[in-house]
Amino acid sequence: MRYLLILTLASAGTAVAEPVPTIVPASNSAAAVPLSFNDPIYAKAVGHSGRIKLPPGASRTDASIVENSGEPTITCGGSCDLLRVRIQSREGIRCVSGNINLTWVYIAATGIGGDHADGVQCYSPGSQGTVTVKNSTFKMAGSTTAGYFSADNWRGSHVLENVLFEGGGYGLRIPADGGSSVSLKNVYFVRGSFQYGPYAFDAVKGQRISITRWENVRWASWKGDQLVLGDLIPRP
Repeated sequence: MRYLLILTLASAGTAVAEPVPTIVPASNSAAAVPLSFNDPIYAKAVGHSGRIKLPPGASRTDASIVENSGEPTITCGGSCDLLRVRIQSREGIRCVSGNINLTWVYIAATGIGGDHADGVQCYSPGSQGTVTVKNSTFKMAGSTTAGYFSADNWRGSHVLENVLFEGGGYGLRIPADGGSSVSLKNVYFVRGSFQYGPYAFDAVKGQRISITRWENVRWASWKGDQLVLGDLIPRP
């Protein structure tokens, strides 16, 4: 964790270094997550007008999608890789099975009416896989369930590193029937933006999901267009 240092004079007249919260500038060159839909990381993104269904083994790079169908904007039918992809829609990405890698992904999902929208939803009862999310942001609004959600006997691992959650019922929700394990490193939740809480790992039939890593999970807030990282969130 970076800290700016401010020197103040203690009562004895000696200089004391006081840590203040890290401020992440509004530029992806200095931040580990995209801070807006127009983050410079998407400078080469090519626009797509509709939904994309990817077969196993497929990938997409430098894609920008704005649509309003209410269905998943991108469906990964099996193992897939998404790199520098931004989405503005009612429902973000559906993960079916396999090894799914999301890197530098920005999802702004706004649910409408009776939607139960998610930024990422792992759904295919009985299927399994590993979803790895790095350097990505999930910004939710309206009738939304969570930025990242997995349930209904989807078995697998969820690995998140350098991820920002803002808005929705929860930022991250994975009940015990939505995976076997979850790993979090450098994961940030915007304080005050969630309807229920930053995360939920619900017990199902007495079972709980395994938390294999909980490192530098923090609250965050906005100062203009700058992201300010705050207090650590204790491991549940």
